[in-house]
Amino acid sequence: MIKFNYTLIFLLLISANSFSQDFQYLIYERYYNHYDNLRPTPYEGMHTYLQGPMLEEAVNKNLKSGAKKCVAGVDSKYIIALEPNIFYNYQMTITYGQLKGKIFGSNNVLKDTFNIEIERQGKIYKQANFYINKMYDELIIKLNADILSKLPKNNANISGDFCATIELSKPKTPIGKDYKKPIQAKLTIMHLVQVRLKNS
Repeated sequence: MIKFNYTLIFLLLISANSFSQDFQYLIYERYYNHYDNLRPTPYEGMHTYLQGPMLEEAVNKNLKSGAKKCVAGVDSKYIIALEPNIFYNYQMTITYGQLKGKIFGSNNVLKDTFNIEIERQGKIYKQANFYINKMYDELIIKLNADILSKLPKNNANISGDFCATIELSKPKTPIGKDYKKPIQAKLTIMHLVQVRLKNS
């Protein structure tokens, strides 16, 4: 009987600790409805992919406990809004990964923002999705280690109803013919500078 009581207390402590760290994640609708693209080589066409489903798979794979997709009517300790960005520079054979986000807590208050960046050297050829998935995995693992694992455990709950407000507050970016993502534009400028320095 005593052994049973100790076991029950131990399980309750684990359950309480897990509950105190749980959160809902929001990936903006834009990443499910609009394709992104990258060029694996200078001789091939653009590779198109949907970031939403791929990032969601990475979240479910690498944050198996205490993480659930944002749903109205469901409470959690935090809501994490995620904005992924992948860019491949085939001239430098470098894949750049970026994960920006916002952390909301009780009373719908913005607790913090973050910007995680990683890069990988190497050609991707016809395995673009494989390497994109690896980038998402690394970004989520880093997010958990650097940000989520350090969140206060005594935060009051926030309702998933607030996710609709977060989604609506995100401004729609007009995507024109010559549009470049912020990270892509920055890296293009860096490359041009390197070329000019080399030729000078």
